[in-house]
Amino acid sequence: MNPLYVGSGDRRLFAIYEPPAVKRAHPRAAALCYPWGSEYVNAHRSMRHLATKLSQAGFHTLRFDYFGTGDSAGDLIDADLTGWEGDAESAIEGLKDIAGAPRVTLVGMRIGATVAARAAARLADEIEALVLWDPIVSGPEYLRSLNIADTPGVAEIDGFPLSARMLREFQAIDLRADLAAAKRRTLVLVTERLASHADLERDMPRAGAHAALEFIDARCPWREDVTLTGEVQVQAIQRIVEWLA
Repeated sequence: MNPLYVGSGDRRLFAIYEPPAVKRAHPRAAALCYPWGSEYVNAHRSMRHLATKLSQAGFHTLRFDYFGTGDSAGDLIDADLTGWEGDAESAIEGLKDIAGAPRVTLVGMRIGATVAARAAARLADEIEALVLWDPIVSGPEYLRSLNIADTPGVAEIDGFPLSARMLREFQAIDLRADLAAAKRRTLVLVTERLASHADLERDMPRAGAHAALEFIDARCPWREDVTLTGEVQVQAIQRIVEWLA
């Protein structure tokens, strides 16, 4: 693992790069987009193992902390989804330079899937494939799960500050629209079936033939479970690596 920074100025982002364990004639690269808040903490080990497995499969991999999170610059209260999409673009450019690859695969979990899908729509020519692991399908459904749908004055979730602007951006999340805009070979991998997935399944043809939705029987890596602390989601990771190979 090689720690480094991408981005510039007041928006320097901490990242970890892992070189491919096997060399390919044509380099492939994958950037990983984390969840946020407590989901980041809970899923961190699984995302790290995913990066390692992709490296072993021949990918240059980069995982990074958004502005205001982890070891990156800034304060979370000043962060927003639009800025995090720009952070993903910085990570893509940095990884392309390191790997010498013309295009990059994006893998995002939860909010990271929203960031990845929107970055893929903005940088279509630079994206090879897109993997959305337990993405947030509906912003209102997500906020209800956080028990803040009817309490707009809430300032933090599980100890993580949430600005009014970020709250509005979370409310507006619509994976169906993001998929339609991304227009790249896409895997939506789900470990927790929700009511919103019925709408997603119905509307998948609108996303185009490039998008596939798969349900997998595995524990949600982003959800806290004291009985399974530190467990790595091997089955989901294997499926992602297999799909990208």
